[in-house]
Amino acid sequence: MTIPQIISSDGYVHDITKKKKDAETAKARFYFPHVSDYILGALREKKPFIFSARSGNAQIGIKTGLAHGGEGPVIENSGVFLQGLIQNLNPLLTNVLDLFKKGDEIGRIAVLDPELRINDVRHYLHKRLFVGRKAETGYYEGFDINEETDPATGKTCDYISVRLEPYQYQFEPPAINTSSLNSIIKRGRSALNKIRSRVPIDLKTQTLGPGELFIGAVKISLGDIIGIVDTVVEPEDQGIEHLPACILDPFRTFRDRQVELYNSGDRGICLDRIKVRIRFFRSKNPLAVPLDKTRVKNGYRLYDLLTTSEIHNLFSAIEPDSMGLILNKGRFTRIPKAWEPNGEAQLEIIKQAIFESTSRKPLLHPDRSSDNECRDPLEKLFALGGVNSRIFMGRRFPEPEIIDAFRRSGLRTFLIESENPVFEDAYIKKMIDLTHAEHSDCEFLRYEVNLDKLYTFYHGCFMEPDDKPRFDRVRYWFAFYGSHTREADNRLMISLLKLLAETFGNEMGVVHGGGPGLMKEANDLARQYNIMSIGVAIDLEGENQAPLTTCDGLIKYAEGLRLSRQDHIQKLSNLPIINTGGYGSAEELSISITSMKLHENPLTPLILLDPNGLWEDARRQIIKISQNKYGPGFIPGLVKPCKDENEALRELSQFLGDPDQWYRTNGIPRKAWPWPGRNRSASGPAA
Repeated sequence: MTIPQIISSDGYVHDITKKKKDAETAKARFYFPHVSDYILGALREKKPFIFSARSGNAQIGIKTGLAHGGEGPVIENSGVFLQGLIQNLNPLLTNVLDLFKKGDEIGRIAVLDPELRINDVRHYLHKRLFVGRKAETGYYEGFDINEETDPATGKTCDYISVRLEPYQYQFEPPAINTSSLNSIIKRGRSALNKIRSRVPIDLKTQTLGPGELFIGAVKISLGDIIGIVDTVVEPEDQGIEHLPACILDPFRTFRDRQVELYNSGDRGICLDRIKVRIRFFRSKNPLAVPLDKTRVKNGYRLYDLLTTSEIHNLFSAIEPDSMGLILNKGRFTRIPKAWEPNGEAQLEIIKQAIFESTSRKPLLHPDRSSDNECRDPLEKLFALGGVNSRIFMGRRFPEPEIIDAFRRSGLRTFLIESENPVFEDAYIKKMIDLTHAEHSDCEFLRYEVNLDKLYTFYHGCFMEPDDKPRFDRVRYWFAFYGSHTREADNRLMISLLKLLAETFGNEMGVVHGGGPGLMKEANDLARQYNIMSIGVAIDLEGENQAPLTTCDGLIKYAEGLRLSRQDHIQKLSNLPIINTGGYGSAEELSISITSMKLHENPLTPLILLDPNGLWEDARRQIIKISQNKYGPGFIPGLVKPCKDENEALRELSQFLGDPDQWYRTNGIPRKAWPWPGRNRSASGPAA
């Protein structure tokens, strides 16, 4: 049986009466265009429903609800009108109701269909529903499962009472002004951080007094079910209410969920006593992907939901004179291209497109605004979660200033269609910073039409999303340096790579320059052994160094960024192996030594594959530098020339088996050993 969707699309203010002076309540009429046939039928059948106000408004203390004693829903064609009220409960806001205008998004309708209510919550707990704080594996605390009799069916049903998390969102009065409040009303939650800060609190000592507003959070994540937060808060006799009844969407709900509590009683109550009540309903599941606990908690992403052919179809909607698209809530908004793509006019055009993508005015439903090839992918994108719920699509990644403009609006996923793009050093560093920031959680994706593959930026390079777990399993990252020329003999290096693969298996990974010669041979062998292979290429086609396209992970630097590329390889890897080579290999040897000297890389054996004594003069020079005290005395102990692959494998195995003993054996003073917190076993990349 197809389970109908019980939640409507966003509604907006159709008309609002001018409030009287000093009044904190305004009457309004809300309009919901293009409501589904199921919701229309449910309203005609008088099934119970709620009006859920927009969360951004509630989080500044605006209570929005239905007018008491007013007329019920009025249905006109496929739209619904509701009589409602908008009330200000935040004493810090003055004349805020004057900012609400016709066309502002106001909230949604949810049908509390008794036939779709989940009676046995225990069946879903920690399978589709994750609630409370994790105390240990498989055990969560901070919530209770209670029973009640559903008034519509007479059946015994479960609901959950969740305790508050120990922090609150504190308003910053100097930041509250007409502009910042209007941004929240027009744009939503993405503008909230401008007027408030998250601060820790002690729930046992903090009290919510009469007439006070508290913005906090509960910890809950949902799978393919819908949660409804009740306006009634436990304990029920204290006059604490949640404003408003809040809808927790399936899939898109993860991490902590904010709650807005107001004390309309005549006495204070300790926050430690308050519990938020949540009931659950089945939903229509638009996905063809399996339910996964990690994905539910962290949010479904684009590549969890769409096939590459569906992504290709979405790119077909980008017009030639368009900069790209913004995907949001199952629809897309086109971004026109300015004559000067990096000018202020382009930024202004983008801001307008962002506003339109979150427009409070009714937009055409996807099946009326896009062709059939785009309709199905857009419907699936309703399940995107949190910071992944809006996406920029274009032919090239935006400039840094444009990325920042998108981020300020809450858009943090960027998808381009490009074949092996070239990057400047600053841009790569920005992508690394944004994908590793704790609260930013940006994602950069590229689709390559010729290969029909989607790649995501992860730890400094682009790889297929399914390869991220393989990357994380790697403990030992070997960097292979050598010449790309035909004259170079790479047989010894390849023999060593085979031995390493047979010894360490998928615990090892290979980092190389992403080009021909030794780099290609190392990459091909890694693929043969199913070992993770990362290429850090550079735009040097003039030097016959066209980048590989078969690496598991690849990033390509622009021409002239040789040292930036080398620094990237150093940070990704920590076990350098240098083959007989040319001037570039000599430079890489010096850079590797310098990185260890500065403790930018952990101290590890620096293997010189040298069957014919090519590096002997370099080794003697290193010893002489140490003797003259021009550099640290421990460096010569790290440099290990090896005549064959067995000697190199023996050296590496001794180090990885017991790094401390290897340091003692090779005369590395204890003060030079990796400091606390550095990984002695050389496991894991730094990028």
